[in-house]
Amino acid sequence: MPYKQNESRRHKITKAKYKVTNWRDYHNALRRRGDITIWFTEDAIARWHPEKTGGRGRPKEYSDIAMETAGLIRQVFDLPLRQTEGLMISLARVMSAAIGIPDYSTISKRSIDSPKHVLSKAMEPGSIIIVDSTGLKVYGKDEWHQEKHDVAARRTWRKLHLAVDEKHQVVACELTTPEVGDPTAVPDLLNQIETPFETFMADGAYDGEPVSQAVRSKQPDAKLVVPPHKTAVVSAKGDTQRDQHIQTITQLGRITWQNNTDYNLRNYAELAVQRYKRIFGNSMKARALPQQKAEVCISASALNRMTNLGMPVSVKI
Repeated sequence: MPYKQNESRRHKITKAKYKVTNWRDYHNALRRRGDITIWFTEDAIARWHPEKTGGRGRPKEYSDIAMETAGLIRQVFDLPLRQTEGLMISLARVMSAAIGIPDYSTISKRSIDSPKHVLSKAMEPGSIIIVDSTGLKVYGKDEWHQEKHDVAARRTWRKLHLAVDEKHQVVACELTTPEVGDPTAVPDLLNQIETPFETFMADGAYDGEPVSQAVRSKQPDAKLVVPPHKTAVVSAKGDTQRDQHIQTITQLGRITWQNNTDYNLRNYAELAVQRYKRIFGNSMKARALPQQKAEVCISASALNRMTNLGMPVSVKI
């Protein structure tokens, strides 16, 4: 992409500097992320135990929102299961909440069948969908240990697919095994989005007919902003959006195409990946795939809640 064109003289280019213009609001937002009432709310306490339905069988002792609260606290404060149980017991005691606290095994088991959130329902998503993916470690030795002791990696990892909008909100997420390619996960991501969008944006790994077809099936009039490969050629008809991108790049260059299509917004997806790994880490706590999917969904929901508290507004100086 264009930034690689200056790679040979990167050392001669002065690094851009930015200034946060809403530092006071962002400072307060960062402090509120540690406020336990953001994650252990009065509404959750009021709906902690499910209402009796009158059906046959033993009813659940804890509601889905109770299990979600336990998952949020575990992910935000980076706690193992037993420490999560202990923290919630102390919080209920301090807040004088007359509720029971699920034990660590219940939190683990209920995370398998917990309902998956439709992230776009809990917010007002923007008009641009930006997709990217990254890897999350499950277990195994890190690179330093491999080099020092000359041992094999034997690592297991998962692939996290994120869809964000121009407001830095995660509107869809999916966790797959490493064998699943990036374009293959696009239909599942789009199926989670229940609001219309105007633009679908992704990097060159998503260039191809399967992604275009998935976007057209979900939103027929959506604009696709995916950079074609440098060896790409115009199709026989020459009337597709991809053909228009190829012609523009051939005539005006990639830098101009990038500016005309607002392709710079794609770094919002990379920023979301960076925020996810910096806040929740680059490895997973759960070992089984069903629990891992629930863990990712809860982390995305927590990330959106942090975003709604406040984000920095920076300008170039």
